[in-house]
Amino acid sequence: MYAFFISRLTLFAFAMCLAGAGMLITGLLPEDKMNKVRAALGDNKAKYDNQPPVRVQLLVGGAVFTFIGLLMLGVIRL
Repeated sequence: MYAFFISRLTLFAFAMCLAGAGMLITGLLPEDKMNKVRAALGDNKAKYDNQPPVRVQLLVGGAVFTFIGLLMLGVIRL
């Protein structure tokens, strides 16, 4: 019922914050736990030899998504 009173932009901003937080948490996991998450997602390491490490991608992507979501919510003002 509450979702009807929130604009779609606010819901999108909440979703971005949650996705960014999830990426940050996954990027900060220890190596063995992160390998379990990657195995559950069906990641094949052989295909991605020339890319930056997954941990860096998760941390940078999570920070960007969280920052943009907080900007859209008005928590951070520039």
